Amino acid sequence: MKTRFGVLLVVVALVLAACAGTAQPSASPSAGASASAGASATTAQPVTITFWHTYNTDGPETKQLTDVIIPAFQKKYPNITVKQVVMPYDGLHDQLVTAVSGGGLPDVMRMDIIWTPEFAKLGALAQMDTLDGFSELKSKVFPGPLSTNVYKGKYYGIPLDTNTQVLIYNKDLVPNAPKTLDDVKAAAAALKGKKDTWGIGLGGDGPWNILPWFWTAGGNVTDDAFSKASGILNSDKSIAALQWIVDLQKSGYLGPSTLGGKPDSWGGFKGKNYGMLSDGPWFFPIIAKDMGPNVIGTPMPQGPGGSISVVGGENFVIFKSTKNMDASWTFAQYLLSDEAQTAMAKVGQMPVTRSASQSDVMKQVDYYAPFITQLETAKPRTVSPNWPKIEKILTDNFEAALRATKTAKQALDDAAQQIDPLLQ
Repeated sequence: MKTRFGVLLVVVALVLAACAGTAQPSASPSAGASASAGASATTAQPVTITFWHTYNTDGPETKQLTDVIIPAFQKKYPNITVKQVVMPYDGLHDQLVTAVSGGGLPDVMRMDIIWTPEFAKLGALAQMDTLDGFSELKSKVFPGPLSTNVYKGKYYGIPLDTNTQVLIYNKDLVPNAPKTLDDVKAAAAALKGKKDTWGIGLGGDGPWNILPWFWTAGGNVTDDAFSKASGILNSDKSIAALQWIVDLQKSGYLGPSTLGGKPDSWGGFKGKNYGMLSDGPWFFPIIAKDMGPNVIGTPMPQGPGGSISVVGGENFVIFKSTKNMDASWTFAQYLLSDEAQTAMAKVGQMPVTRSASQSDVMKQVDYYAPFITQLETAKPRTVSPNWPKIEKILTDNFEAALRATKTAKQALDDAAQQIDPLLQ
């Protein structure tokens, strides 16, 4: 295998990334559509912008930001000073909510993708798609990560780093890469007779783990505008998709990890109890590194819905309260440059731009390839300020279907009815 740089140091960054009235920019000239890199680069007066982030301080991310990214930016734009502040993730959401009403927000922030629509709804974020150069940035990035920044049809952030899941299999148990969902079922069936062995060990029954399979099998949670669930989540196609997953459970093809049992998905895969799972790039330096070359990642197998997975990662947002819009936007544009994206890729942050994802840095890590391919079709979890509530509704009903306390139709009918009001 090619070099897996920073193995365990990279891991923490990737794992943390997985965990994602309409605000308008200020009417002042510095906050309007005239904001551009050129304007801030020639600003006569020096400015300082405050950047909150949750990069891991025990790993290499903060060091790379401190020693490489910020110095390179400030060399290019000497009138802009970036004051970075490392924020603990625990409690940060509530701290932000308090700061929105009481003051004390930074200029810019690296924000969990699932928070962006919530803070856009609160009126805390500057609208970005009015800024000069946004269209160019939009054309550079993968559509899935980009879509996590939309609220009521407008963009309130840009993706900064990303991740997704692919199918991972052990050739000792699954000799050939499953290309279709039928192949997955056949591979799982072939393992059923072995003691304490299952075809697939998912990491749980929540949306992060279920949605890649649900989408690939032809299901959907809402319409494309995230405005309604009824008629989509409980459509015939979605019911058939959930039923496909339920049938895996009934047939004994899903391991106990899916419903919180033992062995868990990682331990079971390492112990050869599970032949397949779906997981993110962090899996390889943590688990697969000690299992030899027979552990392989491949894009999600083709199903009625295509080959679809789920988007994770963080966005870059500008707070509406900033007095330094030009400088903040210049910093945002720099962070999406190939120079910055590639530099952060060296410490395990998957790029959001297609060009940086094809860089030599990414090609040096062989397990990244299927994840880069998968990002072309990866989808966001429902982009809504109410996502935490929607997540719980989906989890409860997915679990009910898998435990056979509800039929697939009952589960999705109930979920759609509960989710509809949360999308208004």
